[in-house]
Amino acid sequence: MKILFINPSLRPGTDHVFLPVGLGYVVTCVRNYGYKFDILDIDAGNYSNQYVEEYLKKNKYDVVCLGSIVTHYSWMKWCINTIKSYQPDSKIIVGNSVGGSIPEVLFQTTKVDIVIYGEAEITITEVLDAINYNKSFGEVVEPHVEVPHANKGYPATIKGIGIPGIIYRTKNNLIVNNGKRKAVKNIDDFPFPDWDLFDVEKYLKIGVKTNATHSWFYPKDKAVPMPVNIARGCVFKCTFCHYVFWHDPYRHRSAENVIAELKQLNKKYGANFFNFWDELSFHKIGPAKKFVESLIAADLRWHWTCSIRADLMGKDATDKGKPIPREERLDLAKKFVDAGCVSACYSLESGNNEILEDMNKKVKSKYFKEQMSICKESGLITNTSIVVGYPKETPETINETMTKLEELEIYPSTGFLLPLPETGMWNYAIENNYIKDIDKYLTDITERQDFNLNMTKMTQKQLVAETTKGLEKINSKLKNPLKDLFKTGGEDNSTANQEKDKKKSYKEMTERNKNVTEELN
Repeated sequence: MKILFINPSLRPGTDHVFLPVGLGYVVTCVRNYGYKFDILDIDAGNYSNQYVEEYLKKNKYDVVCLGSIVTHYSWMKWCINTIKSYQPDSKIIVGNSVGGSIPEVLFQTTKVDIVIYGEAEITITEVLDAINYNKSFGEVVEPHVEVPHANKGYPATIKGIGIPGIIYRTKNNLIVNNGKRKAVKNIDDFPFPDWDLFDVEKYLKIGVKTNATHSWFYPKDKAVPMPVNIARGCVFKCTFCHYVFWHDPYRHRSAENVIAELKQLNKKYGANFFNFWDELSFHKIGPAKKFVESLIAADLRWHWTCSIRADLMGKDATDKGKPIPREERLDLAKKFVDAGCVSACYSLESGNNEILEDMNKKVKSKYFKEQMSICKESGLITNTSIVVGYPKETPETINETMTKLEELEIYPSTGFLLPLPETGMWNYAIENNYIKDIDKYLTDITERQDFNLNMTKMTQKQLVAETTKGLEKINSKLKNPLKDLFKTGGEDNSTANQEKDKKKSYKEMTERNKNVTEELN
């Protein structure tokens, strides 16, 4: 059985190209299970659509597997239908959120055969076995039971029983939903992604030029970055956000398992700068402290980036009211630095508490100031992001957010509200008729930095102008060199100033590391 995996390019032509962590896990599991396959890596190859079409015309496969986030729906739709036009008998399997969040849509607008919900490592091997040995994916429940969904205007899938975690098309064109697969409880059980399956040297060459941010264990130009996933999912479901593990519980790898992978990547590729590729790397003080102390004790002297809760170090009490002393929170931030963290990203999203409630952030804006204070005092460099354009957004709430950022002296990655399937804002947009044609909306959307939909009482021009005005003010105060105010990442003067504010010597960090190591031993 000939199998092809396709790695799409979300931002064609960009200098920022990253090893595909999700796909890396999946193909490693498939290879370990015993199947051979080809990989068409569009991202690494920077292949045009014309090249992809010619490849699919010349190379025939029994199974083609691909996936993407839902904002890449337009290209995915083109690719799926292009595959079928040249290889009508091939089975097409789609994963990630473009499949799992809109299966009712995808089965109507494309000729996809199978969609995998959420975690794919186990599911895909069972699907490949079923195809290879001509076995059934399952059976339809009789009488037919429709599975409820929020994608207005599209027929529901039909409840089935069989391989869990898939939705599939039958020979008589029924769309059968076997329900979700129970998530793997211990994600340490998954093998580390085998990057030799990809053109890893090309990724490393690009990464050395673009992916390193700050460093103190070694010169910045000696950084060799690679991505590592240390957690899956998130503890909350913000109403604007969607991720592939949407229906699964939040799970974290053990420090021992992560350290083993870091050491392997260092030995094999010389990697010494790791981007923890997660929706949320750390959400509570206890688990975060245990993890970073293990990194310190391992004495790796490598750098890493991560994502944290917006109040991880700013919240002064637990949800049950138990006080969290400032000293404890400050100590955690210092240990982040000692362990090699060069950037902790958290999401401010809005400076207005009412909008934060609508976002389901479960955080108060007052904690942001305390978190920034602790991070600056400890020398922990941070980055943040905001979402503008919630229905209750006004010039006053935008100003409230921008004033908060100006006070904190941090420049945000800024995006406009982009309702995504399965989220609270998607349901709001559908119910209030802001999205009238789902296929057209999904085909037209691009990045969150681009304006796609206005659900405020302001005009689009006013909303963009108020946001731009606030960003210009922050940009000017921080003396940033930014020309593109709606940046997606990278260094600016706010992060550079944070690095200067660290006021931390290597000697001090070494002494603290020594103390932690002695305590753990």
